[in-house]
Amino acid sequence: MTGLFTGIAVEDNTTRAHLAAIALEAFGKETGQNYISPDGTLVVEKEILEEIGGDLLADLFHLVRRSGYTPDLVIEPGLRHFEAEVYEELDEEAETA
Repeated sequence: MTGLFTGIAVEDNTTRAHLAAIALEAFGKETGQNYISPDGTLVVEKEILEEIGGDLLADLFHLVRRSGYTPDLVIEPGLRHFEAEVYEELDEEAETA
């Protein structure tokens, strides 16, 4: 899979988590929450995820609503993609074990 705008190859869930951390950091800078991701660990404190992640999702829902839809438009497919990617990762881990 390739990113729609940047040509970034999305190969695994670590890469996907990294892309989300970039989005979280950029959103935090834009809102003045000034989150800076940790050095390569991709572990984010609960409070940061609740505050900045929650704000990011809420603002995405506002964008969806302004476009004439409900948040379910992005929630349901996002959850399906997430679950499929986790199952794929678990299957790959089981094959190499």
